[in-house]
Amino acid sequence: MKQVLQHRIDSTFAHYDVNGNGFIELADVYALAERLLRAFGEPAASERGRELVEAYDRFWEMLAAHCDTDRDGQVSPEEYREAMDTMFVTGGPIEADFLEVVQELLDIADTNSDGRVDAREFAVLLKARGLGDEECGVAFAHLDTDGDGALSVAEYVAAVRDYYTNPAEDTPGSWLYPDALQRT
Repeated sequence: MKQVLQHRIDSTFAHYDVNGNGFIELADVYALAERLLRAFGEPAASERGRELVEAYDRFWEMLAAHCDTDRDGQVSPEEYREAMDTMFVTGGPIEADFLEVVQELLDIADTNSDGRVDAREFAVLLKARGLGDEECGVAFAHLDTDGDGALSVAEYVAAVRDYYTNPAEDTPGSWLYPDALQRT
């Protein structure tokens, strides 16, 4: 059980460590933002592009504040593991910051500004994480737990919490990252 959760934490760390140097740094977070800008077809200079970059700035600030315990500008795998345990298992102080970042990300994903993130819009985020079209549809169906055709912040946060705390397969959280589909 603990091995599955450890694998998930390590998988998300690897996702965030874009340059593969063994640390999450500001440059990695900007690379993730750039990946999403490309996926949305949004220039960084546009209003939505600036909002996305600003959201990722806040994401980095959150990571640095809660994960970078030695304040060296890098989040090591060990620091990340400890913070994820604190955040999701024990519900530490990072949770409020995380909710704000999730809200901003979902607002940006709402490309038609209807106040909802539908399957097509959420697929952009999942494709940037490496999922294919079919996987995006299946993942969205698992994440949309109330079946209303849109993801809410509450559904997304519940899925993230589930990802880090529930080792069971085929739960909403197990569909957040491509590596989860490997079913360790």
